[in-house]
Amino acid sequence: MREPVLSLRGISKRYGPLEVLKNVDLDVYSGEVVALLGENGAGKSTLSGIIAGSREPSEGTMTWLGEPYAPSSPRAAIDKGVVLIHQELKLLPELSIAENVFIGRWPMKNGIVDRAEMVRRAQQQLARLNLHIPATRKVAGLSTANQQLIEIAKALALDAKLLILDEPTAALGGAETQALFEQVRKLRAEGVGIVYISHRMEEIKQITDRI
Repeated sequence: MREPVLSLRGISKRYGPLEVLKNVDLDVYSGEVVALLGENGAGKSTLSGIIAGSREPSEGTMTWLGEPYAPSSPRAAIDKGVVLIHQELKLLPELSIAENVFIGRWPMKNGIVDRAEMVRRAQQQLARLNLHIPATRKVAGLSTANQQLIEIAKALALDAKLLILDEPTAALGGAETQALFEQVRKLRAEGVGIVYISHRMEEIKQITDRI
């Protein structure tokens, strides 16, 4: 039997008397796409926030690669290889693609940013996603679909082992959605575990292994 990369047991979340999540169990394995399905307000984003370190559960436990897992911040989750890509894109339009991919952790050489290395490494991640755009280009003016892929490239540069996609197609058209799905399948084949949050049943049928 394979061991899950991530396990949740009895996860609950309350805000005062309001119970948002109750006794959620979830296992995610490497190389699969798991759908997290529910109506607006069902608690999908709350659960993803708990996994990604931006919220703390009121009850329950998590394990990551068989070890206790309780990230105190998104950075702590990222350090483990867990990356959440929000529905609202957070790229800085006036910076280059490479600068966005490595923002806050730019490669340094002799005390200054090693721009050549940054561009080289960013271009590698773009190539993994079949995105043939110079990493030196500014984000401003890029399509929503390409910006979504740049967010994924950013996650890959963080060596993501688990990727949480929160409503990734909300602002995409049909052709853009299919292009995103192609890249999700490629990441799955590379062994990345993916939690796919949506309430669109047709998408769920196309892209996920289980719900």
